[in-house]
Amino acid sequence: MTTPTNDDGTTSSRDCVVPAFSAHAAGSSGPLLTSHAALILLAAVVVGGVVAVLTYLSASNGAAAVLAGLTVAGASTPVLHTLIGR
Repeated sequence: MTTPTNDDGTTSSRDCVVPAFSAHAAGSSGPLLTSHAALILLAAVVVGGVVAVLTYLSASNGAAAVLAGLTVAGASTPVLHTLIGR
């Protein structure tokens, strides 16, 4: 099977098949998570993890350590967003 060509030798688009699904949608506005947001969330997880480990070492209570880590990670996210500017 040959590809149809125009008089000037270029490929004809007359018989082209358009794929039903494209990995890059035409209306795609960018990545799901920007590098700025990823950095802030990663820093919040690190800070929350440090607080969780310190809480566990001081109280020897896993539930309290998890709650403290999650609370600090959540509370540090807006602070980190303010500190780490664009």
